[in-house]
Amino acid sequence: MRHGFLAQLRFLFDGPEPESDFEPIAPRVGPRPRPAPQPPLAPQLVRHPRARRYVLRLTSDGTPRVTIPRWGSKREALAFLDSQRDWVARERLRQAERAQARPAREWFDGRAILLDGREVVLRRAVDRRAGVVEGDGALHVTPRPRDGADLRPVTMAWMQTRARHVLPARLLALAARVSGLGVGELTVTQVSVRNQRARWGSCATGGRISLNWRLVQTPEAVRDYVLIHELMHLRQPNHSARFWALVARACPGHEVSRRWLREHEAALLDAR
Repeated sequence: MRHGFLAQLRFLFDGPEPESDFEPIAPRVGPRPRPAPQPPLAPQLVRHPRARRYVLRLTSDGTPRVTIPRWGSKREALAFLDSQRDWVARERLRQAERAQARPAREWFDGRAILLDGREVVLRRAVDRRAGVVEGDGALHVTPRPRDGADLRPVTMAWMQTRARHVLPARLLALAARVSGLGVGELTVTQVSVRNQRARWGSCATGGRISLNWRLVQTPEAVRDYVLIHELMHLRQPNHSARFWALVARACPGHEVSRRWLREHEAALLDAR
């Protein structure tokens, strides 16, 4: 069977999709009960004319969704889904754990969020215009009148602007640096920064890479790992052993960054 795999870095890790396209870490009081396993749900099978491989995702309620390429069949899609049943069970459990861990939606004065991997405090400011001023280990935020006391909308907009300045330039610098490490020439034709809800980045054919703006909240080493991860998909559009060998060569110690992402996933996902 021609079962394919995707090239994207999800919350957490998954594989490529058809071509197309911190909140504070809240203190926990005692261990949270582990969510009970969810009952199986009927899968969604969706044919996509531009898909080049079978793609498996989970919807927000945990339903498996399989994209079928033009040449594929429902029989092969179900076989592919069956071969990934352990992954589905793990991801559905993670969804339930994220739902339990997700902090409050509003960001008020005195709240800490992650920026560059460190906690910074939000302070309400009163300026003539809504915006953010960074200083004294804090972000001084003037909200818009319609936001009331919630500092989240203006802070998020500021971080997204920061991401558009920082991430593309860093990706291109890393592409130039790691090209000389025996991974082959890396040609990036387009870099976009998006508000992705379920992945850190994605790599499409033709050298097009998309990055999640929330990467500006992670430590520099973690951020570099994600960018290198996507760059290596230019050489290997899958998550095979060969792909991970390339990642290890270009980013020694990347396992530490993967663990950091897992540990902070709930807080980062809350920055929606």
